[in-house]
Amino acid sequence: MKKLKFLILGALIIQFSASAQKLTLRQCIDYASANNGNIKIAAYNTDIAQKKVEEAIGAGLPQITGTGTLTDNLKIATSLMPGAIFGKPGTFVAIQTGVKYNVNAALALTQKIYDPSFLLALEASKISKLYTDQSLRKTNESTVYSVSKTYYQTLVIGKQRSTLQATLDASEKTLASTDLKYRNGAAKKIDVDKIRVSYNNTKSQLEQSDLSYKQSLNNLKYAMGMPVDADVALADTNIDDQEASKYSPANEDYIENRVDYQLQKTNLLVDQIAKRKSFSEFLPSLSFTASYNYQAMRQEFNFFDSEHWYPGANIGLTLSIPIFDGFQKVSRLNQSEINIKIAEQNLKLTEQAIKVDASNYEIQYRNALDNIKTEKDNLTLAEEVYKNTQIDYQHGAGTSLDLVQAESSLREAQNNYFSKLLNLYIARLDLEQSRGSLMNYINNLK
Repeated sequence: MKKLKFLILGALIIQFSASAQKLTLRQCIDYASANNGNIKIAAYNTDIAQKKVEEAIGAGLPQITGTGTLTDNLKIATSLMPGAIFGKPGTFVAIQTGVKYNVNAALALTQKIYDPSFLLALEASKISKLYTDQSLRKTNESTVYSVSKTYYQTLVIGKQRSTLQATLDASEKTLASTDLKYRNGAAKKIDVDKIRVSYNNTKSQLEQSDLSYKQSLNNLKYAMGMPVDADVALADTNIDDQEASKYSPANEDYIENRVDYQLQKTNLLVDQIAKRKSFSEFLPSLSFTASYNYQAMRQEFNFFDSEHWYPGANIGLTLSIPIFDGFQKVSRLNQSEINIKIAEQNLKLTEQAIKVDASNYEIQYRNALDNIKTEKDNLTLAEEVYKNTQIDYQHGAGTSLDLVQAESSLREAQNNYFSKLLNLYIARLDLEQSRGSLMNYINNLK
């Protein structure tokens, strides 16, 4: 039974490993969300911001401090006392006052009653937490964009590689057939050489495509946070121009959806809080204080004796009123007002930049749509011409030059089509990112 369990477990592990090698775009994004280094750092920053909120809350809770002191008076201080006390009027008598050892143990409590800077510090820490949350979202979006772009690039290269392999296989058959005809005296050597040159060109492109595929796959692993030596492949996704061509108009609030705009709004809030904090420095603060202590004084070190410990306690209020600091507070208040003006201008600039981005990327996307239609038609024509030229050549109705030219035109049409196909997918990613809807677009993909 133990052997059977191990066999079943081993089979499951092998099956999982085999399936894990084929990754869809969704799986790549999920992996990146858990393993990308930039996302981890941004998440750590949000954790730190949350701890700072808790720290700010703690500043408003009672602050309790325990202290203990032990003093060994190596030389007891000498004081001069009027001699009249000792029956020597008109003179002073030197006496030592105090004891050799002093011990004091105290417990002090402070509680804020009114401190406007505390509430502002708490609000500022919450806004800082909001900023780190938005930064995490931006990092997530940047990672999703990078992973998606590299994934599509790898898929397109893989698709191009498969097409080149099919063309190479057909060229190899034609080369073998022509070489056989040449050996039988039914074809010229120049025909064999022309077809061999075309075959070699296709083979060279295929080898370059293999290299590009491996490099693109490594870039994808890096974007995901996956070890570069991991043995993975992409799922056989049917990538074409249909999915990326499903145009959807922008929402009216697309500017608010952009995390860049939200970050600028948060920066403005930070500067506004800073101004209020500068103003609060002109206001008084009030705190409640309380303490309780025990004190003992000995000539001998016998403090474990419970006798002669003297208690003490007090309560009070502390009122702090700022009066004059050389106009430092006024200067800080003026600086905060200028910072608010700068933040408002940055917000306006960001809004205009988002509008320009959205408009430009929509133009780029529409242009990519037009280009892919043209290149798709050209590819269909090139495939048809190559197919008919092959048939004509096999039946002796066409020349080797016609066949070589048709194959060269086919390779060029394939390269143009796949280049425009990748441009279309990147243009769609750019368009969605410029509208702040990239995550929704990726999540809705089939």
